[in-house]
Amino acid sequence: MAKRKKRDFYFFGFGNMAQAIYQRIDKEAFGDIYIFEKSNEIKEELHKARGVSNKNENFKLSPNTIIVKDQEYFYVSNFDIFLLAVKPSDIEALCKTQLTKEFFDMDKQPFIISIAAGVTTRSLDEYLGDYGAGKLIRAMPNLCAKKGLAMTGLYGEPYYFEGGTSSEGKLISEIFKSIGKVLWVDKESDLDSVTAISGSGPAYIYFIMNAMIETAEELGIEKSVAQKLVAQTIVGAGETGKNIDNLKNEIIKVSSKGGTTEKAINIFKQKKLDTIIKQAVKAAHKRSKELSR
Repeated sequence: MAKRKKRDFYFFGFGNMAQAIYQRIDKEAFGDIYIFEKSNEIKEELHKARGVSNKNENFKLSPNTIIVKDQEYFYVSNFDIFLLAVKPSDIEALCKTQLTKEFFDMDKQPFIISIAAGVTTRSLDEYLGDYGAGKLIRAMPNLCAKKGLAMTGLYGEPYYFEGGTSSEGKLISEIFKSIGKVLWVDKESDLDSVTAISGSGPAYIYFIMNAMIETAEELGIEKSVAQKLVAQTIVGAGETGKNIDNLKNEIIKVSSKGGTTEKAINIFKQKKLDTIIKQAVKAAHKRSKELSR
């Protein structure tokens, strides 16, 4: 029996998230990797990356990576992967003008993954026409991808991907495990919750970190030292906190009667910080639903 060729990987758009995925996937696991990018600035950087003196880790290209210069005809297989990584406002034009029989073999249906926030599989199916057929996946990674610490929410038609347990689901999971952890959701609407919690979440933590760093500076600590103190505290609390079932009890344990922690926690309670955070996350969730189309 002839050995099946390795699947090819097509990047449509090569911004920060696509670059993070490219940088961390096992590029030897694929046949050819194609990059379609309209930005002249990014394309210029990509071509520089071909030079022997290139030192930019973000643009270190593997030998099997092809920067697509002009539209030409591509023969795809049912096992190939298309990653749609353009802005949500550009997704319809991409699907209707580039992913067509004029440029690709329409008899084949590759896996199509979209990381365009708010664009539903229903809209993708409509935009893609013959390309849909149940092989559509939506992914919601976050900014921590560049350090391999992302949390990515995934959704694909349950009958096809079986919540990530089918062979196809495992294939998609492996791509996003390269940039962190993955979570398959049962309903596409759950991605709005994922967006509000982990998609936007890094910004919430950065907001808190910034306030702590500024306070440390006001107390006389140098900014560079304050950044290290705050960052490691956040990392440590996150790492230990993920295995604590009852965080409220843990807060009580570390808040000694009449001590410093108790004093700070009491201010949080007086100002209803927990209510503010809940309201903020729910506002993000509402907005995510409004943007879904």
